[in-house]
Amino acid sequence: MREIIKEPDKLLREKCETVDNFDEAKQIVEELLIIVKSVSKWWNRWLGFAANQIGHSKRIIILRKGGNKYQAFINPILTEKRFPFLYIETCYSLNPKRYYLVRYLWSKIKYQDLEGDWQKEILKGPSAVYQEVDHIEGILLSEVGLRIF
Repeated sequence: MREIIKEPDKLLREKCETVDNFDEAKQIVEELLIIVKSVSKWWNRWLGFAANQIGHSKRIIILRKGGNKYQAFINPILTEKRFPFLYIETCYSLNPKRYYLVRYLWSKIKYQDLEGDWQKEILKGPSAVYQEVDHIEGILLSEVGLRIF
């Protein structure tokens, strides 16, 4: 099992490459799922994870969809966001720091599924999608949030 990359590793600050090999993407998603499920606890379930956090410079994220279920988003693009609110987030790659930042309660995302087909989805409520998309853009919470502790 791969290690989770932590700051100051340069890969966390690099924009990830577009995915065009979906067999490789499936393998990366499987790795992400194994790791996120191994570190999540019943009192602290991870909301999302990005491929570059385990050493793959690919535009792949997973988001928690409830319980211990996660969904993969390949080459995700946030196309619309509404209803800003102030939120506190943390990131395992920056652990244990916490940051205040503006996120959104409603988002529209365009992405490819594991077969390479384009999909659109609306996400409602607090979502890790912003942090994970930032990750694959090479942006860390420490750059967009206000550290509180």
